[in-house]
Amino acid sequence: MKLDKKTVRAAQRLIQKSPRVVNESAVLKTIVEELDIADIRNKKIYFTAENLAYIEKYFDNALEAPLLTIDLDVNTRLIAAKKLKNEKWARGGVFDGMLSMAGKAPIPVIGSTVHVQPGIVYSMRYEKLDITKIHTLLIVENGELITNWDKVIPHLPKEYQNALILFKGYGENQNHLKIMLNELNPSVNVGIFFDHDAAGIDMALKLSQYCYIDIVVPIFLSDSILMKSKAEEFEKQFPQLFRRINCQKTPPQIKSILEDMQKRKLAITQEHLITHSTPLGLIKGVKYND
Repeated sequence: MKLDKKTVRAAQRLIQKSPRVVNESAVLKTIVEELDIADIRNKKIYFTAENLAYIEKYFDNALEAPLLTIDLDVNTRLIAAKKLKNEKWARGGVFDGMLSMAGKAPIPVIGSTVHVQPGIVYSMRYEKLDITKIHTLLIVENGELITNWDKVIPHLPKEYQNALILFKGYGENQNHLKIMLNELNPSVNVGIFFDHDAAGIDMALKLSQYCYIDIVVPIFLSDSILMKSKAEEFEKQFPQLFRRINCQKTPPQIKSILEDMQKRKLAITQEHLITHSTPLGLIKGVKYND
């Protein structure tokens, strides 16, 4: 039997609940068919106490550890390697715990500062970051912008051309981002530069629950950039756009941006805004409480 994470988790849940009958699922069906036990009838699987004991013993032996003691939610491969047979079952990606930064501002490492050159991005764990050294912070959505930060900076509003640029990231590093925003000195200017679409505005507003933010938005859209708007993305995000427009808590200056998106069916990426030299401005001092 293939012992992937999905199969082991399904076996754990089965043994924890020890039901006598469950609805058939592909993973449970595979388990009972591989072990040649239990009874499948009318899309349901029927277990005896002996069946369940046999399944638990099988997984104990296969995993070389008691099935019910295995933690499938560890965050890193190093931790997983101590506890699991397969270190790749760790919940987070290899770089999920890292914050990636660049820009003209020094990287604020505890005990020192680091200056990066064009083409270089600095990644570190949150506990190595000295947030007291941050004066202006710009959070970008897409990794392409931070890896090409030297080309992006000239297009930014002047208030953020000397900012520390931080990649929003994925997974665990997004939790660290929220912690950082909570702990920043209120005097720190925080800019958000995301895609010019419903999802980008929505993510920016969610971050504004932690501190006041400035949102980078285009102040003029040429015909060439309008042609780059993604109709399929607009349709996909329309329910999100509709909910945000009709939410009474949406700040008025944000609602007008969203209404323009709806009117012109806009979904434009950061990369297109930069490569087409779209003039960028700021919606300042946004704070949203969900």
